[in-house]
Amino acid sequence: MKRNISYFVRMPALLIITAWLLLSLACIFGEDEPAIPGFPAQIDAEISFAAIGSPSICKCMPDYDIALVAAGNSLAIVDIVNGENKAVIDLGMEIDDIADSDVDGFGYVLTGSLLHPVNLSGGFTEDPIKITAECSYVSVSTGGDAAWVSMDNDSIGMIDLATGEASVVPDMTIESCMGIASAENSILYIADGGNGLITGYDTDTWVEIGHLSVPGEVYDLFPGPSGYICAIVDGSNELWFIKSETCTLYRMITFPVIPTAAASTPDGIFAYASCPGTGMVIVSESGQIEMRTMDYGLPSSIDVSNDGERAVICSPDNESVFILVK
Repeated sequence: MKRNISYFVRMPALLIITAWLLLSLACIFGEDEPAIPGFPAQIDAEISFAAIGSPSICKCMPDYDIALVAAGNSLAIVDIVNGENKAVIDLGMEIDDIADSDVDGFGYVLTGSLLHPVNLSGGFTEDPIKITAECSYVSVSTGGDAAWVSMDNDSIGMIDLATGEASVVPDMTIESCMGIASAENSILYIADGGNGLITGYDTDTWVEIGHLSVPGEVYDLFPGPSGYICAIVDGSNELWFIKSETCTLYRMITFPVIPTAAASTPDGIFAYASCPGTGMVIVSESGQIEMRTMDYGLPSSIDVSNDGERAVICSPDNESVFILVK
């Protein structure tokens, strides 16, 4: 009987000691192997642009481990895995915009009235497509059959990427266009500066599907996570997530100040922003500031790769492009 009592007395003590040891081990492993963040934040490579020009626009190509970077007249084709410029091409004119997506192995870069197809695997440009007017913004349709451009004469142009034929959308006038972005199901979003609106259109019929009023200039308009268009707007220190099918504001991620450039991870959980006086900030969907750094100065452009593994930062202050990894 005494043996049984002793057994039952010792057992709780052994369980307590075992639990303490397991917790100690967990703490040790936690310190030695910190959790990997859910967003790219560690510098993997710094690519100098001192001999090329100040980097102003960067766009990751969804189907390739490549980013296209604009620096004045020069286009850099950046290998974001190996952290190096695959090629640098002088286009002879300042680059106005780079399309967010690639089509059949080509990216598309806009200079004035020329749309340049960029062979991503070969690292060279093909003969440019001539457009009837100077243009400011370009976006490639999600179906990959067309590119849309905003013309400086307040028209919207369409380029058939199979034939290279350019045309103008009839009866469509957008005064002071501040950006365009393609969404799924033949939808195109246009930032209409003249009317202070972000408007979605069904490009099969050019019927408006909805619009949102904006408090100021639209600094950026770009495809976000699947089913969403993102926007940053003067007068709002948030990244807007707009449901592309209905043109309704779904949610916002808030930054310390009004950002001048932004990007979202593909899952929409984290957002990057270039914030004056603060530098680059990464914020989670809950509003938690995950990272704040002046290491990149004030980035002119930020993009995240389609798999969410890498971020590309254009840093004019450092005359460099940075590649970040998880």
